[in-house]
Amino acid sequence: MTSAAPRTTLEAIKIERGLTWRDVARAVERASAAGGRLVSLSEDHARRLGTRALGEVQPTPAIARALEGAFGHPVVVLLGPHDPAASPPSGRPSYQEALTMAAEKARHLALNMPGIDDYSLLEEELRDLARAYPVQALPELINPLVTLQDAVHQAILRPRRPGDAAQLFSIGAITGGILAKASHDLGDPRAAVTQARTALILAEQAGNTTVAVWLNGLMALIAYWDGRPQESLRYVDRGLATNAVNSAALWLASSGARAWARLGNVEQATESIHRADEMTEAMEPTDLDGLGGILTFTDARAAYYAADALSWLPNHPESDGAAQLAVDAYADDTRDTWAFGDAAGAWCDQAIIRIANGEVEGAAESIAPVLELPRDLRIGGIVKSVQRVGAAVESAPDSRPADDLRDQIEAFAARPLTMRP
Repeated sequence: MTSAAPRTTLEAIKIERGLTWRDVARAVERASAAGGRLVSLSEDHARRLGTRALGEVQPTPAIARALEGAFGHPVVVLLGPHDPAASPPSGRPSYQEALTMAAEKARHLALNMPGIDDYSLLEEELRDLARAYPVQALPELINPLVTLQDAVHQAILRPRRPGDAAQLFSIGAITGGILAKASHDLGDPRAAVTQARTALILAEQAGNTTVAVWLNGLMALIAYWDGRPQESLRYVDRGLATNAVNSAALWLASSGARAWARLGNVEQATESIHRADEMTEAMEPTDLDGLGGILTFTDARAAYYAADALSWLPNHPESDGAAQLAVDAYADDTRDTWAFGDAAGAWCDQAIIRIANGEVEGAAESIAPVLELPRDLRIGGIVKSVQRVGAAVESAPDSRPADDLRDQIEAFAARPLTMRP
């Protein structure tokens, strides 16, 4: 428990951003790795530094540099007494703002250089962003994504467009799809649909069936989370009509399972899960798999979708096993297939199924890692998954564990990720 008044600027930043001390420690470790010299900082050590439990003892030089890199203030400010009258703790010093702005301008210039006769730079930027999306906080990715989309649009509208037009339109379609996912994650389904529909037009212009199938999967996802499972199934059917056998088609089959489950159709949901299982044995790699990240649908994601489907049917004989399989698939956050959103969804699905089995305390254990997520990772799908757990616990018999879980879920859902100040 922290006191009402933050004892240091670091503690004030922690509270402002909705972080745990474990998040603080991991942010420091990531900053040290980015600086080329990995340091280790435990949760307890971070807490002791941030609450002045060690008095005015300073950290080692390596930890001090990593603290400054992670939170944008000199270490003497971070670990010194917090001054409520000072500028907001989450603000960056002017030099860091200037460097960030300079980096964005450089990226914009590089992506809009005239006379480029191929689009490899655009594709490299797209690959980096696609791989960052499942593991990085969304606010860090918005500016680069918008810059990339602007560069693509300018290239498309150029009177004399150099290079491979099909490649350019495909890059534009994929970039628009990722931005559609970003709009969805920020709780704006209308903007998400607008981006996705435009992206589909670009995919058709490129003649890129694989990207079109992937975009149908994205539209199915948006409709599912917006409470429109029938519409989600229409996108599933449209994408699967291509008879593609790749990771984008696997996404559609898995999406169909959870849409059918949400409609209460046990037979169709089970059939779709089994269809997805069979599809994994015959999938052919595509360019999207080469780009990776959010653009490929992995076995781990298929396991999560199966658990998500069966969480709507918690008495299904396969529900317990599917939930455990999904949780296990995301147990190692160092794997390339790890994604914080899917990991959170798997934990929530297991919690829902445990509540249906009368295991409220077990559900609280399952969802605990999700409720510790900092605010900048509380994307729309995670918040809705947590709210589904809340709806499940509302039907559970009254008990102290159930009451505690309801309170925790209410507090979590009250602070979702938003791009508003």
